[in-house]
Amino acid sequence: IFLILLSFICILDINECASNPCINGSCVDGINHFTCNCTDGYTGVTCETDINECASNPCKNGGSCLDEINQFTCNCTDGFTGITCETNINECSSTPCINGGLCVDGINQFTCNCTGGYTGVTCQTDIDECSSAPCKNGGSCADEINHFTCNCTDGFSGVTCESANNIDPCTETECLNSGTCSSSGSHFNCQCVSGFKGVNCEVPISSDLCNPNPCENGGICNAVTDGYHCSCQAGFTGKNCETNIDECESNPCKNEGSCEDGINQFTCKCTDGFTGITCETNIDECLSTPCENGGSCVDGINKFTCDCVDGYTGVTCEINIDECSSAPCKNGGSCIDGINQFTCNCVHGYTGVTCETDLCNPNPCENNGTCVPLHEAYKCSCLDGFVGENCATDLCDSNPCENGGTCNHAPGGYQCNCA
Repeated sequence: IFLILLSFICILDINECASNPCINGSCVDGINHFTCNCTDGYTGVTCETDINECASNPCKNGGSCLDEINQFTCNCTDGFTGITCETNINECSSTPCINGGLCVDGINQFTCNCTGGYTGVTCQTDIDECSSAPCKNGGSCADEINHFTCNCTDGFSGVTCESANNIDPCTETECLNSGTCSSSGSHFNCQCVSGFKGVNCEVPISSDLCNPNPCENGGICNAVTDGYHCSCQAGFTGKNCETNIDECESNPCKNEGSCEDGINQFTCKCTDGFTGITCETNIDECLSTPCENGGSCVDGINKFTCDCVDGYTGVTCEINIDECSSAPCKNGGSCIDGINQFTCNCVHGYTGVTCETDLCNPNPCENNGTCVPLHEAYKCSCLDGFVGENCATDLCDSNPCENGGTCNHAPGGYQCNCA
């Protein structure tokens, strides 16, 4: 007997999962052991260890890694972005360089290579060529883009008013390359023909700047005095028309619509319930007249609500409410459902809206008459000698028997027993 009991005891499998050993996972019981199925982000025999997703140093370009459960977050250094800080932010995307300056992107910075005559971080400053006081002999200096002009006092001429003379300055000045000289006092001015510039028209405007065409995206190149100018196609900007204008920058899409930038256009993807070029129109879900049986429609955002008339229910008022569902008819009456009402057909002997009235209870028949139920009515069966709707009249009360005769109740009326 002891061996049998011992054998019985030994076949019981101990549940090693009973103590809930798996900290961040589910337990699978085995024979004298258990196995933990860890949730994502944990490891170890009992799922006690948070896997360090930062161990592989996923954050690039000096970004710092913050370990989380089954994920990591990179805090990027200035100038970088992206899940792993892999993207160098293009500080030139906002076209910061003005006055024709060329932007060179750096790490968290940009550098503007300015055209002649401009300086500053964004080429915002016109260099004052008059700051060195180049005009001599009392001449006044007029600053221009990348050069200056001296307005000489009478008797002096030259680029810097360096020459004393009393003759027409055009006789000593040669306007080169077919330029035309005009004078005013001691001053001269060369009107240059197309393709040349400078005080004496000595500087050729190189048409080679437009060959090959530096203007991108279909831009048209025009040679100008200080270089070239790109006439950009609609939707592009920048010195070389290299930048696609972001038509989404002004957030044109309303009502939480998402904007997709195109070439000189944008497309709005509207949230449910809105339409229109800028998602400005709330779609009227009531246009299809969804509410039935006289229900009135109230438009909402991507939905409608039906206010049903009495007697109807349902999303579109499609259901006639069954007023008979509560079994309102009593005493065996049958119910007929109507619109917002019901009608009870009562069995014989009952009446009322819900057949609640028993016409024979209390008994309306007097003088022990018997009440006989009819359809929503009753009839009194009177004892001999009584008549009337409710057997209220005793035929002998008026003593119809003459000459001392005695009146007795009899079938069909009364009988006189004569003296």
